[in-house]
Amino acid sequence: MKQNNSFRGALLNFTAIAAMIVIAACSKSENLVREDIGAPSAANETGAVQTNAAVAANVNEVRQSGSSYIWRINNVDQGTTSSLATAINNCIGTGNREVHVVSGGTLSEQINLQPGLTLYCHNVTFNKNHSGYGFFRDGSGGIKIYDMILNNNTNMGIRTSRASDIYIQNVRIYGGSIGIRIDSHPSRPYEEGRWVYRVHIQDCRFENGSSHGLETYSVDDFKAYGIVARNMGECGVLLNKTVNGTLGTVNAYRCSYNGGYAGLRLANNCSNVTTAMLNADQCGRGYFVLTGSNNCRLTNSRITACTDIGIWLENVVNCSVLAGCSNCGVAVTGSGSYANVSNNCS
Repeated sequence: MKQNNSFRGALLNFTAIAAMIVIAACSKSENLVREDIGAPSAANETGAVQTNAAVAANVNEVRQSGSSYIWRINNVDQGTTSSLATAINNCIGTGNREVHVVSGGTLSEQINLQPGLTLYCHNVTFNKNHSGYGFFRDGSGGIKIYDMILNNNTNMGIRTSRASDIYIQNVRIYGGSIGIRIDSHPSRPYEEGRWVYRVHIQDCRFENGSSHGLETYSVDDFKAYGIVARNMGECGVLLNKTVNGTLGTVNAYRCSYNGGYAGLRLANNCSNVTTAMLNADQCGRGYFVLTGSNNCRLTNSRITACTDIGIWLENVVNCSVLAGCSNCGVAVTGSGSYANVSNNCS
């Protein structure tokens, strides 16, 4: 009997220990699940959903609280204002920092870009309601802009002058005049010796503007990939005096419809510019290369229903279209230039 009691005691102790192990394991599992799921995503007043990473405080950030905007620098909240633009400009300061803007809203004044700035906009929407530029820099560069939607009422969305080392990715601009313009001088980029260097535009979209989607003037070492321009008053993409350039795919729809501009236009002595693919539908012209440009190549093309000449290489040297089609005409003049395309795009 004593032996049985000992056995029962040992069994009870074993059962208690096992239960404790199970409870601890469940608690640990629950904690892991909570950490993995995180808190629910938050949506700001503009309707832009912010991920948990965006909600968490960044070292330098602008966020919304009620009807106010707070700017934070070096992990310390600096102040509040009713103006989103003021908060962003205060957070940017003199540059040389990363700034996260995690809330959208109305921009009532220009955002002054500064050298060494990396601006993360977390896919929020800005509604510009003033007459100046949306974002502007005149001076030294080293500027990066990511993930922004800009509803532009007038003037240019983003403009940089005299600034090298520009990188812009996943920016969508609706309305206004020129979407993005990069140039070497605010008024005289055409002058001899004026250049900016190393510009990269990636996965950007322009719609319903009165002028060009993307324009450059006097850029050496230019890259652009994944460009979409729709219903622009002038060019989808316009390169002026741009050399050593590489473009990926340009998709242009109804850019300069019934006008003289083009889905993709290279002018004013562009040189050594290669484009992988141009889709131009219902533009004024499709691919238009002119005014002293040389050694420019379009690898593949689909030019349809343009209101003027689909492919026009006008008095240029060693410029070519290697493949594709244009069902709205081809014209080529200039030594070493040709277009090896079909007139059937079906």
